[in-house]
Amino acid sequence: MDTDETTVVPAKVAVLAAAHGLGAPVGHRDNGSPGRAALVALLLSVTAFAVSFALFHLAGAGLRPLLPLAVLTLAAAIGALGWAMLFPFRAGQSVWAYENGLVHVRNGRPRAALWREMERLELHVIRDGHLMAGMTSAYLLRPSGQPPMRVRPQLREQPDGTRQDPFGTLLTRLVADAGRPVVQTLIGRR
Repeated sequence: MDTDETTVVPAKVAVLAAAHGLGAPVGHRDNGSPGRAALVALLLSVTAFAVSFALFHLAGAGLRPLLPLAVLTLAAAIGALGWAMLFPFRAGQSVWAYENGLVHVRNGRPRAALWREMERLELHVIRDGHLMAGMTSAYLLRPSGQPPMRVRPQLREQPDGTRQDPFGTLLTRLVADAGRPVVQTLIGRR
């Protein structure tokens, strides 16, 4: 989600941004609520369990070729249930980019950093030989004296048919304009 005139900046974010002299907001990324993701995973799990049990019933009634599909669906149901149990422990986060810095909110706790305070911005790019090779998997901002601030990319379809992350491009430009290094880090096994 990009910041526009209809986007409401939370009070704690606005106060922190003003205290650090970050200027006007220029972009916003919200990675959503972990509770909502957990609910979706739970619904997928319940659906997959129901389909799996129906397939097992049909396989037991004489349609033996459905047995491998029933096992596969059961495995998917167990995996989705695992995700549903883990999602609530993942932190919801938002990032507000400003002219002179950013506010990173994780678990309801905001932190601010100026662009000139960044040691670097790491673009985590998936190494060749992997399914998503060449894709950016994360933007890792490393402010001096603070823990890193991780931002997940959200690709959007562009008019020319390519998929890009406008907020990630904005972060990269703002850090580079402040004279701070932007480096690519390859991730994944060789």
